[in-house]
Amino acid sequence: MDTRNTLYDVVVIGGGAAGLFLAAHLPTSKALLIEHKEAAGKKILITGGGMCNLTNTQAKEDFLQHYGSRAQRNFLLPSFQAFPPSSLMQWFESKGVSLVTREDGKVFPASLDAHEIRDVLVRESKASIVYNSKISSLSKDGEYFSIHTDNGCFTCKNLVLATGGMSYPNTGSDGSGYSLAKMLGHSIVPPKPALAAIMVDTYQWKHLAGNAIRSSYAEFHHPGEKKRFLQATGDILFTHDGLSGPLILTASRELKAGDSITFSLLPMENKREVQEYLLALLSSQPKKQVSTILKEAGLVTSLAQQVVRELALDPTSTPAHLNKAQRQDLVRMVTERRFIIKGIKGFNAAMVTCGGVSLKEIDRNNMQSKRVEHLYFCGEILDVDGQSGGYNLQAAFSTAYCVAEHIQV
Repeated sequence: MDTRNTLYDVVVIGGGAAGLFLAAHLPTSKALLIEHKEAAGKKILITGGGMCNLTNTQAKEDFLQHYGSRAQRNFLLPSFQAFPPSSLMQWFESKGVSLVTREDGKVFPASLDAHEIRDVLVRESKASIVYNSKISSLSKDGEYFSIHTDNGCFTCKNLVLATGGMSYPNTGSDGSGYSLAKMLGHSIVPPKPALAAIMVDTYQWKHLAGNAIRSSYAEFHHPGEKKRFLQATGDILFTHDGLSGPLILTASRELKAGDSITFSLLPMENKREVQEYLLALLSSQPKKQVSTILKEAGLVTSLAQQVVRELALDPTSTPAHLNKAQRQDLVRMVTERRFIIKGIKGFNAAMVTCGGVSLKEIDRNNMQSKRVEHLYFCGEILDVDGQSGGYNLQAAFSTAYCVAEHIQV
């Protein structure tokens, strides 16, 4: 069949999580999904480390707090009310996908294989899928949209942009959807990387890559300012050139080069209590090596040795060898280690995009454009970004479901 000669009820542009989920829920099979890569759902395959963290069982009253701003939370509310995480889980289970929920609330396919999720979505699509089809222009003449591609021109009554953002561009999420939105009169909030690792200036901890600090307490400061602009508690992961982990990824949307991070090398809820605990350990074991005491406190061996090294102490030093000032420096190093941020990892390494199609121009109740009738948006192309833990995929699925429920065919 020559799809170019068909007038479609719906054309969906973008075969990622949002586009595929929408295609599976369309009220018509007279539909087409256009994907510019050779396969659909390529970004799905790398989510959750290839295991696909679908959503999170966080309590309803807390779920929305995991998105970037109050405007985003208000925008997503109707979609989440119509299609919450429980509905998403039920849908996948009804399609034969067994799910597992971890202690932290993250939901995965029991197979821990993202291919299973991608394959189910492609299989359930009610739309015909065209691959390797790049779009050169969009227009609307009267009540019909025209989509011009390198494979010909397609016509439809309803058009949905689900092209994603700019993170991991080699998966197809390359920002091309923004220019398409602009062609139809929409404005774009400038995109920047989110859920990205940070690079650290004069970083001497490369050998610690792969080690993590659980429940670290961190504060962030702008250059020359004493007042912190952000504080957070969570896990931090050392990388070959800086820091990552949930705490860093979540904070990254607020950070820029030159800012500083001060964080604890131990789990810490109360700084004074931890400092007093460390001083007591040092006082009670004057003949034991400092590095051994730090390991007893909870630091991994390599991290304990790094602290001793940075304080220019002899590796065999004991508390008996330290004066009061040295002990205080040691405790301060463990509870207030400071780094200067050299930069934020770019879109090639960022999990999601902060920015996108302005939410002010979209009706949150049906995802339809306020500027162009029968034009819809869903997923990461919108100016919506959540924390890691399944929140971004849930937003993609819920907004796609919202479009499917309201689109007129």
